[in-house]
Amino acid sequence: MRKVLIVDDEPWVAYGISQLIDWERLGFRIIGEAYDGASAWQQVMQEQPELVISDIRMPGLDGLELLENIKRSGLPTQVVLISGYADFSYAQQAIRHGAFDYLLKQVEQDQLEDAAKRVGEFLDSREQSDSSLDLFLDDLFELLDPDNSVSIASFIESRRIPASFPHFRFINCLFPEISPDWPTLTSPADAGQLHELRMRTGQNKLSILINYDEDNHPLDLLTYISEHLQAAEWNGISSLGLLDSPLSRLHQEADIALYSSAFYRAENVLRYKPVLPPAELRKMLLRLEVSIKEQSQDDITSDISLIASICRTHLLPADQVAFAYNQIVSLYYKYYESSWNSGPELLTYETIARQHCTSEELFARLGASFENAAGEPAVSPSGLAKRVLDYIDDSFTQDLLLSEVARNFRLSTGYASALVKRETGTTYSDYVAAKRLQLARQLLADPELSIHEIVQRIGYKDYFHFNKLFKKHFGVTPSKYRKL
Repeated sequence: MRKVLIVDDEPWVAYGISQLIDWERLGFRIIGEAYDGASAWQQVMQEQPELVISDIRMPGLDGLELLENIKRSGLPTQVVLISGYADFSYAQQAIRHGAFDYLLKQVEQDQLEDAAKRVGEFLDSREQSDSSLDLFLDDLFELLDPDNSVSIASFIESRRIPASFPHFRFINCLFPEISPDWPTLTSPADAGQLHELRMRTGQNKLSILINYDEDNHPLDLLTYISEHLQAAEWNGISSLGLLDSPLSRLHQEADIALYSSAFYRAENVLRYKPVLPPAELRKMLLRLEVSIKEQSQDDITSDISLIASICRTHLLPADQVAFAYNQIVSLYYKYYESSWNSGPELLTYETIARQHCTSEELFARLGASFENAAGEPAVSPSGLAKRVLDYIDDSFTQDLLLSEVARNFRLSTGYASALVKRETGTTYSDYVAAKRLQLARQLLADPELSIHEIVQRIGYKDYFHFNKLFKKHFGVTPSKYRKL
């Protein structure tokens, strides 16, 4: 049975709506009534009903604001708004804000029953679509895994996609926002001398496989980007591929270009170019290790600053920036392993790009970690560890960086990292990931939730990142786990 919440500031009206039709016959059950928007919002967050029937005019949080909250939260709850005002402007606002339907008081039995039936049919079709979507995403996750060598030819043949032109590229794009209703896979589209296949590979990320003729129509790609991807903040373009090119390689190249574009924030369209790490970077990493061995803090700070400058000067791609960063983190643990302060964490190039920091700011954090290694107290104030962990436990589904946790408690990032490591035996990232994955496992028991919805609820933006973590943690992908 799907859950229904009735909301009206007049209790007798709410009761009347709950009794007006045979909800159970339509596959619904009333879970309660709320008499103001604020308490209704609390119940929606706790119970997550599939349907809310709400008056549009209420004191405090009104029906439209309640609808906005539900849509912003990403919940799949459908909302039918009711008003005593036969004013078309209310209906316009309701539909514009994403209401499923709009009814006028006094609500007629047949109108309410018709709306409930249509909501039920909509939810049925979405569940069937979500089931197919989960299977598709699971397949796509395997196909785009960097270790997968499936060719473009095999992929398009399995999907029965025609290859009209000789060349292929991936374009990966980050948007400020994508509507939750935007499809995860669109049908192949024809844009003149260019064909596209769009795949939603993250909460605000699209991966587009382009098929065109680079030799005879080289400008078609740029024309396509300028005409169809204007809303994207950052775009990464892979190298040119042919039918025998590995699909995953082109996708990874586009990803590296995308997050390089987002990290440097200079060009919002960046093409992938294979770049060899400059020799001076390797020399500086070797020199840094000597400085660490000698425990010369001034040299450590200077060396790390120079490494940041090399990354910026050469505009090293995001994967190489992450490599240099993680090499320094590895050196930290090699020489400060016994230190109570567990220091910085390993980061992916995607995480680095999403932190919205410059290379100087990124590497300065590492310098601070070395400074703090010998200077932090070995004992934390009474109750501090519990308060920090309670805060993380309450916020782990949010996009919360360790630096923000530390700032909230007026701690250094290194000190906060050490505190979490001491109390949990693991790093902050691993602790948060474990809690998210345990919650995901619980949510997978609900067959009415698609995996795509679960990913958003537990705090991840990228389905593929979640899929990889889940498989590493539990040994199977989420969709396969659900079948066990």
